[in-house]
Amino acid sequence: MRHHTVMLFALWAAAALAVGAVIQAVCVRRDRRRFPPPGRLVGGLHVREAGDGLPPVIFEAGIAASSSNWSALQSAAAAHARTYSYDRPGVGWSPPQRRAGGSLGAMADGLHRLTRALEIPRPFVIVGHSFGTYIARVYSHRYRDDVAALILVDPVTPEEWMRPGRAERLRLWRAAGWARLAALAAPFGLIRLGLWGVLRRGGGNAGPLGVIPTMRRIAGEVAKLPPDVVPALRARWSEPRFFTTMARYIQSLPSCAAEAASQPIPAGVPVTVLSSARQSRDQLAAHAAFATRHLVVEGTGHWIHLDHPALVVCEIRNVIDQNRKK
Repeated sequence: MRHHTVMLFALWAAAALAVGAVIQAVCVRRDRRRFPPPGRLVGGLHVREAGDGLPPVIFEAGIAASSSNWSALQSAAAAHARTYSYDRPGVGWSPPQRRAGGSLGAMADGLHRLTRALEIPRPFVIVGHSFGTYIARVYSHRYRDDVAALILVDPVTPEEWMRPGRAERLRLWRAAGWARLAALAAPFGLIRLGLWGVLRRGGGNAGPLGVIPTMRRIAGEVAKLPPDVVPALRARWSEPRFFTTMARYIQSLPSCAAEAASQPIPAGVPVTVLSSARQSRDQLAAHAAFATRHLVVEGTGHWIHLDHPALVVCEIRNVIDQNRKK
């Protein structure tokens, strides 16, 4: 009897997964019709362009973010200059590449090729958030003449991840493991179903799944994005490639931190740093150490550009105006 029950359960589970796989395949095809790339593909990377005027501004997103993360801010900044946001390989509308989430040098070189293909006038301003500030820093080191200034939004510093302790290593291992599991579950529609449960209410309300801190955090951050961006974001997050890419990024954090430490921002590059007031005293001191201009932003978390977009646009405009006076 017990063997019969186990077999019956296995058959039901297999049938449910098969149905989920069919639904996921249908939804992916529908998503690609409903949410075509808002920008264009250049050299295998999806790019969104807006505005006019020099110096140009390039946005570099955080570790799990895409050009969608900058959509509202880019629209506002486009009133002052030509702006560009893009999706790194395997994120957003950019197709994956074999070594996505590898070295910072490779990411910086990929951005450099993109700026050449787009014929973006030099020098330009790079605005980076979180992990994206690693890429901005290394880019300025490798291509000093390209960079007019850096604006780093709540940056990560090399010291945070260069030599992770036991707790940090466990945290990275766990995060990469969950990303791999999500990549395995996504083809069967399980991630799509979970995201529907977390995001469908809006306003940061994750519903019953809100008992899980990560789900609450995801719902809260997504609620800060323009409402029209969320359905497309949910569609992109429902595909396995997103989680496979994230696992690679997470695994590479210590090596990326060491790489950032070995390729510092060149002297003479103006650096504006916007720090969340929730950062520790030591971290704020680290931010101030490499900043030409340092602002500690009260009442915000890590996503300053979503909490206070007008402030970030104001800093972008200040940097633009300073460069135009040169």
